[in-house]
Amino acid sequence: MSTTETTTATPEQATRDGRRAVGLYLASTALIVATGLLGPSVVVLTLTNRHDWLPSYWFDTKSNDWLVTVMIYVAILLGGYGVFLAVRALKNGWAPRVDRLVALGIGTTAAITLVPPMASGDVLIYAAYGRIMSLGGNPYTTAPADTIRLGYDPVIAATERPWQGAKSVYGPIATWIQWFSSWVGGDSMQLTVWMLQLSVAVSLIVSGLLLLKLVGPDLVNRRRVVMLGLANPLILWTVLAGAHNDAIAVMFAVIALVLFRRHVFWAGIMLGVAGCTKLSIGLIGVAMLWSLRADRRRAIKFCLGGGIAMAGLYSIVGLQAFQQARSQTSFISTGTPHKVIFSLFDLFLPGPLVRTVIGIAAWVGLVFVAILISQVFPKSLVPQTHPDDRTPDAIRYTAIYAVAWLLTAMYTLPWYDLIAWIALAAVAGSQVDKLMVVRTTMLAIAYVPGRDPNARQVAASLSDSLEWFSARLRDTICPAIELAVLVGLIIWARRGGAQWWPYDWPKRKQKTVPEKANLGA
Repeated sequence: MSTTETTTATPEQATRDGRRAVGLYLASTALIVATGLLGPSVVVLTLTNRHDWLPSYWFDTKSNDWLVTVMIYVAILLGGYGVFLAVRALKNGWAPRVDRLVALGIGTTAAITLVPPMASGDVLIYAAYGRIMSLGGNPYTTAPADTIRLGYDPVIAATERPWQGAKSVYGPIATWIQWFSSWVGGDSMQLTVWMLQLSVAVSLIVSGLLLLKLVGPDLVNRRRVVMLGLANPLILWTVLAGAHNDAIAVMFAVIALVLFRRHVFWAGIMLGVAGCTKLSIGLIGVAMLWSLRADRRRAIKFCLGGGIAMAGLYSIVGLQAFQQARSQTSFISTGTPHKVIFSLFDLFLPGPLVRTVIGIAAWVGLVFVAILISQVFPKSLVPQTHPDDRTPDAIRYTAIYAVAWLLTAMYTLPWYDLIAWIALAAVAGSQVDKLMVVRTTMLAIAYVPGRDPNARQVAASLSDSLEWFSARLRDTICPAIELAVLVGLIIWARRGGAQWWPYDWPKRKQKTVPEKANLGA
């Protein structure tokens, strides 16, 4: 069975879907920007020591908690439906001008960068780590709370619970960007955070433009790259609006993919730099290495480059930085089916045991889901430029591993989906696109408002009704949808002819044993 869908839409229907998709992209962006302009709330972060003439910009309207939350719910739903329509329109022959789509992506990215970050307070802790380093401290051994006890600091004091007691888990590249942002921003949380927002915006734009370079001149492929990788409103909300540094790691990984065509050693170096921003980006390194499995010499050069970069950069900040980066591997995030299972079995079994079993099951699930979908996954849109070019395979494997990882990992957050969307933008369309739209949309909604209601920095009180509603979205509805998406992916693969274990080496091994026994007799 084919992994692609048959198309019966007329060119007029495709054009109509495409125009609606662009309209929804713009409407989603407008709602996000409008929410940011309303100023600090349960959704919008509070930024201290404000300079009125510098970004970010906002008005102190003291907005109702339900108002701003529903605005973002609608923005996410419109954005998700827009991506769905864009995928369908492109598949059915929608042919807009690529330069206009690029302008759409850059314009919407710039607009969201001009308002304060929203939902997650992660960017505040980024700013605090940068401030600690700029004051001569070490964010890998010193938590914001440790500095607060020594005296008041306007940037460090602005961090929210429960992260005030957390030491940095980010790589040295991320930490140096945080330090530079703090150096520019000084004691202004507003300016420090905006520098961090700017680094994320630039990273997303660079990643999108480099993907265009990878897919080459084919206009059909370039349109898909822009609509899924550069202008995608789900990415703009989950990654850019929260100023998450995953975008920086992904940018370095995309640079590594560009270098991968002819310079595998330097691709390894750049992949190591990406890993020194955030360790989870190593998933792309695994995909790149697997694409080189038939060329041992180039695989060794790639590993050597990555090892030199990782060892060299981490040696500067110390081994404790790497240990901190690995500390999240045992966490289970709310919104996953794993959390529901953990909460159930934790009632009558030791928590560490349950966590270990779930962790092992998640890794086993990752392997089997990756094997399953790899048999029916669509082809890469990246052309092969020479016989030894393994970049098309690396992109395809990245998409496979990313989707399998996101749907089986016991710790996953909305902005983690960036890896999958960047890779999916450079492979042919399939049912996976729609399943990922459902997953990212639901997970994004589940993490709104995304703030600790007891944190004193939250500008508006989180009503009991909203707190109850958002909690049920996250701990009940979201895990059910995530599980349904995983089941849907497996059904799609099986209907496409995928086998659970398509390899024959166990059978070969069983056949050779009697033959050896007979020879001995």
